Amino acid sequence: MIREFFTSRHGGISSGRFADFNLALHVADDPAAVTANREILAKALEMTSDRIFYMDQVHGNEIALIERSRPSTQIPKVDALITAESGTALVVLVADCIPLLFRSPKAIAAVHVGRAGLVKGIVEATISRLIALGSKANDISAALGPSICGNCYEVSPDIYLDVISIYPATATNLEKHCLDLPAGVISILDSYEIDYSRENSCTAHGENLFSYRRDGVTGRQAGVIAW
Repeated sequence: MIREFFTSRHGGISSGRFADFNLALHVADDPAAVTANREILAKALEMTSDRIFYMDQVHGNEIALIERSRPSTQIPKVDALITAESGTALVVLVADCIPLLFRSPKAIAAVHVGRAGLVKGIVEATISRLIALGSKANDISAALGPSICGNCYEVSPDIYLDVISIYPATATNLEKHCLDLPAGVISILDSYEIDYSRENSCTAHGENLFSYRRDGVTGRQAGVIAW
């Protein structure tokens, strides 16, 4: 059975700006607190921590395939994880970017979608990899977690025009030049006829979520998919 969910900032032991369920090791939180938070996640999944995989997200379009036959002690520098193996959980960490989860009868994936990754084609690349692993597009479904909304994600006019020229659905209006990244992802899913669900909360609006745009120094919540 495939399970997927999105965490909030509540339910852990981190404190201060990282209070309290921060799952990221790279944000200057106490590593012991992060490790404890990750153990809380492992317990919720009823899995050992060695079967829960994280990534060093770099705002690119690279993908790592997780396989028992090819174990690695290195955290991959990628923006998507895919596995075709049961007994595995994949985690994407965010604090405004989109946590995007894919499932199919053949494989699951967790994807980090920020502006740069969207433009570099991380969503399409992940769908293509799922298809290469034997999934049919109409057998794939997706879930978008909380992210910054199209009213809050203001960028420079030049960046705004560059992105909407590639993904017109991200456009809001030129006067405010905010990008609606979830709309861009949804336009890609629609082009493949992939069904999706969406948690419509904005990270910048909600005190229950970490937001880098709002707070600067902050933690990271997660999108998690496991089978």
